Amino acid sequence: EPYHVLVDGTFLTHALQQRIYVKEQLPKMLEGRTTPMVTNCVLEELRALGDRALGAAIIAKGYYRLKCGHENPIVASKCIAQQIGQQNQRRFLVATQDPELLQTLRDVPGVPLIRLHGPVPQLEEPSKTSQKRKAALETQKLRAAEWEKPKLPQLKAKEIQAKALAEQPKKLRKKKGVNPLSCKKSKKSKPGAGVPTSAPEANPRRRVRSRRMR
Repeated sequence: EPYHVLVDGTFLTHALQQRIYVKEQLPKMLEGRTTPMVTNCVLEELRALGDRALGAAIIAKGYYRLKCGHENPIVASKCIAQQIGQQNQRRFLVATQDPELLQTLRDVPGVPLIRLHGPVPQLEEPSKTSQKRKAALETQKLRAAEWEKPKLPQLKAKEIQAKALAEQPKKLRKKKGVNPLSCKKSKKSKPGAGVPTSAPEANPRRRVRSRRMR
């Protein structure tokens, strides 16, 4: 986003006849922001048609002007085809009612085409060329890249080794016997054991009464 949509004079003229406001309808159809674009050749072709395309020329003048590099304007369909090129590297969408231009662009992979069917703009299904291109890219993704090819034998060997280890029967662990030390009874301590006893007291001396002489 935003989607860059190249619009030609045939599309604008038809949209004006059907009272379609292109700037409003394109974002709804594509479900995202869009930038309608025209080339100088498209604008000059509309101006050359005079009053028949005056309204379309006014609308086109308000669109983003894509520099096509043609100092002397050429036919609009050829100009748009040149902007797309052989690979559509700039990822344009094209809105047109020109059957010849549509057929030309269907032979270029990756060019989304928008047409008006009455008052309804529709996005065409991908052409056979685009579908073949997509399938080729998907197949290419599954193949190993050049830098990966030297590592393939090592990866294959690791895979075989891992598979062989997985197929080996697992060794059963031996059950450990009972620890004999854990079976000994704990010694009960005798009551009073470990308590220090006090030393026996010495016999106290008896007091001897002294007899008085009478």
